[in-house]
Amino acid sequence: MELHEWHRPIASPRGAVALVHGAGEHCGRYEHVAERLNEAGYAMLGYDLPGLGRSPGRRGHIDAFDDYLPVVAKTLQRLRDLHPGVPQFLYGHSMGGLIAVRWLQTNPHGQGLRGIILTSPCLDLSLPVSPALLRVARVLDRILPTLRISPAIPPQAVSRHPVVVAAYGKDPLVVRKATVRWGMELQRGMQAARSGPAEFPAPTLILQAGADRLVSAQATQAFAARLRAPRADCRVFAGYYHELHNEPERDEILAVITSFLDATVEERPG
Repeated sequence: MELHEWHRPIASPRGAVALVHGAGEHCGRYEHVAERLNEAGYAMLGYDLPGLGRSPGRRGHIDAFDDYLPVVAKTLQRLRDLHPGVPQFLYGHSMGGLIAVRWLQTNPHGQGLRGIILTSPCLDLSLPVSPALLRVARVLDRILPTLRISPAIPPQAVSRHPVVVAAYGKDPLVVRKATVRWGMELQRGMQAARSGPAEFPAPTLILQAGADRLVSAQATQAFAARLRAPRADCRVFAGYYHELHNEPERDEILAVITSFLDATVEERPG
């Protein structure tokens, strides 16, 4: 599958950041993040995930959650080809954070990653799915897996910034319905991440929205508490909504990310 590539290069970068975006969205929503990272000396590259954004595939569908994982390896390899010898970082937001966690759990050496950034990683949902709904979903998963349903993510849940909310609501590339199979695979992916190993090969920065209305801040903190990494920092931003990089305080969030990149690049690897 030829995924849509999104690349924001600069001349002679200090580092290169592999982006894995969240559910329903696409890399184009990170233009301002790339601009800030470019200014700080970092190239950025990502692919719209299968069935999302400008990439091909059934909209909002995945046969198995682990089908997302090769996108991480693809992104890192592409960065190595485009920016050889440059320190690499993996940056996953929301479902992209879950994908990053699952990839690291199945690739414990991390292909030479210099650092890892997770923002509001989707390790569990903020509101639990009712047992009755799960029972229905399990039946549909067997007999009608491609049935599309609304995941009920209101634009107001992503950010407190009214411009971001309006743009998200009007974005034609945002996928607003997902299949039953996608929903069940997300559940399975989250469970695998929570029960899997929490040992990363590189310094890790985890930023979590304290007033997240989509993913569980408690699940993020629980994972961070058992995480073993050369250096790990988990910060919870009280009162902030899910998309930290799109909050009114985005400059603060991006400053934390660029400071982490700078400090990690300057460290001796290992």
